[in-house]
Amino acid sequence: MFIAGVLWFVGDIPMNGHVLLKGSFSNCKEWNIWVRVLFCFVYTTALISRCYALDRVFIQNRPTRGLIYYLPTVLLLAFVLGYSIVTEALSSKLTIGYDKELELCSTTKGYVYVTLSLLWVNWLIIIFMMIRLRNIQSTFNEFYEFLFICAFGIAAMVKTNVVHYTHPKYPLVRGYRIAETLGDAFVINAIILIIIAYPVVMSIWQPHEYEHTWLLRLRTDGLQNMYDANMNIREDFSQSYARMNTSVNQPAKKMARPNANPFIDMPEYALHVDQNGMATLRAPEPNSPTDETTVTSRYSDHSMITVDEYEKFRHIL
Repeated sequence: MFIAGVLWFVGDIPMNGHVLLKGSFSNCKEWNIWVRVLFCFVYTTALISRCYALDRVFIQNRPTRGLIYYLPTVLLLAFVLGYSIVTEALSSKLTIGYDKELELCSTTKGYVYVTLSLLWVNWLIIIFMMIRLRNIQSTFNEFYEFLFICAFGIAAMVKTNVVHYTHPKYPLVRGYRIAETLGDAFVINAIILIIIAYPVVMSIWQPHEYEHTWLLRLRTDGLQNMYDANMNIREDFSQSYARMNTSVNQPAKKMARPNANPFIDMPEYALHVDQNGMATLRAPEPNSPTDETTVTSRYSDHSMITVDEYEKFRHIL
């Protein structure tokens, strides 16, 4: 998604008239169709794929793997690729070409309207998926994030539509071309930051506290079985997966793994959560059992997390 955003911005530079269109920059079709428009579609397709992944797991109760899961994304990308090929095959008089007199890329109204209409369809799909996400009752509810994402996306689309309709030769006006390029750059980065800014900042600023808080939220939202069903465990984690699915009636066993953390791998410790939500590792009281048979209320008791569950959620992340 980030790469698509960067290439979308790169395509804006020659198409909005920020460089002299000579040599390779005068290939308007290539820059517009295969860089600017293509990766704008790829960017929105990545957002649709993210929405669909959350919808498939938490609304449809299906895993995020298999042909059916990847099919919508593949179809969207295939449609975008097909549209680009058809546009490339059409005459420049019907789509986009280099205007030697004005030294800029000139687009026809029909091409602009069709392209913008297809982009509107993508954003309408995102809005529809966002409405479905509001029903997710778990830690992974991203309804408000996508609410802001849709607001930025619609604002960008309205801005682009107005500029192309009122000023078809906007690259000739410095203010319009700068506003168009900076507006796209702002939306590209703002949407990415909405998704990753908070977890990245917290992982750098308070890594241990944020990890404990996140694991506790996973522990208390009551969807552990769903997380288990949707984990894509690699072959080298087969031992971990088998251990995570061990019956609660069997004692927890220490798993040997390279660079093990002694504080996490010690089975006689448990993660204790106080009233303020702070999580600490504590040794059990004397004469208290340490195996998993003591976890009689595995999903209803939110005050104690065994080391076995702590390791389990680390693999989920």
